[in-house]
Amino acid sequence: MRVRYQEVEGKLEPYYICTENSVRRAEKSCQSIRGRVIDEAISSLLLESMTPVAIELTLAVEGEIAGRIEQAATQRITQLARARYDAELARRRYLHVDPSNRLVADALEADWNERLRELDLLHQAHNQRQQADQKLLGNEARARIRELTHDFPRAWNDKRVCPLGRKRMLALLVEDVTLVKADRIALQVRFRGGQTTSLEIDKPKPIALIRKTPPEVVTRIDELLLSCTDQQVAEQLNTQGFKNWRGEPFTPKKVVVIRNAYHLKSRFERLRERGMLSARELAAQLGVCPTTVYQWGRDGLLREHRYGNEQRCLFEPVGNVTLVKGQGGRYSSTPPSFMTLPTATQGAI
Repeated sequence: MRVRYQEVEGKLEPYYICTENSVRRAEKSCQSIRGRVIDEAISSLLLESMTPVAIELTLAVEGEIAGRIEQAATQRITQLARARYDAELARRRYLHVDPSNRLVADALEADWNERLRELDLLHQAHNQRQQADQKLLGNEARARIRELTHDFPRAWNDKRVCPLGRKRMLALLVEDVTLVKADRIALQVRFRGGQTTSLEIDKPKPIALIRKTPPEVVTRIDELLLSCTDQQVAEQLNTQGFKNWRGEPFTPKKVVVIRNAYHLKSRFERLRERGMLSARELAAQLGVCPTTVYQWGRDGLLREHRYGNEQRCLFEPVGNVTLVKGQGGRYSSTPPSFMTLPTATQGAI
């Protein structure tokens, strides 16, 4: 498995990609898994595993391994001593041979060289093994690790720790993680020291489902649009505790996006279906200019219904009425009003 990062909604999202087919048969990757849920599962497992009991057990196992390694080091030292003795014996044999007997001298020299090569190989192997054994923990390091069991959750969850720092901590604890993508994602975590743990988690939802607005929010927006503008709908949703898929509060623009995505009728369309008129249409009916209609709406003579923003509105029809103009004066004035016209009757009188 190889980890790559892909930008999703402006954020870097880790993906775990299986590259076995691409390496062996030059084919496309056989599976890819969005890594956020994987990271969360591994983090929870580490926090559960880093307990004092688990650390003591690990240190006990490492102590037993250290004892066996010490026995192996003793055996290697014995082999080195034996090889040095054989090389020295071969050297003395070569030095005591008659130089005139070239066949015997060549054979003894070849034997001496072979013993020296064996001694050099054993010495190199001993040094490499000794350097690897030095990585084992001493008593002071073991005490510090025991203290880390209390500090690890705090250090792991510290926001100041960068992802690279968490990766380094993870590399010290986990050997590898094997993922199998089926109906669910199977994880097999192999810790350093040989312990393995198997997990199963649900597959992450596609981004289309994650971004999908819950049905209850869509229903609530449809209900609020009967009496509210987009701005008022957003305020009502925030007051009632609704959030979008990112956990952010609603804005008028987000309400418009949801309304268009689910083909909900706008506030303007609903008012027009109820027979509301624009200022220009009502002005033509009453024989005045649209500015006068807006002024009468602000004065309360006409009933207006807002839509869009605070400035746009439609007006309720006034019906079969006639306009009675107001009169102004220095000491008193009469505002304009509407008088209902009598209904015309048909038939003979």
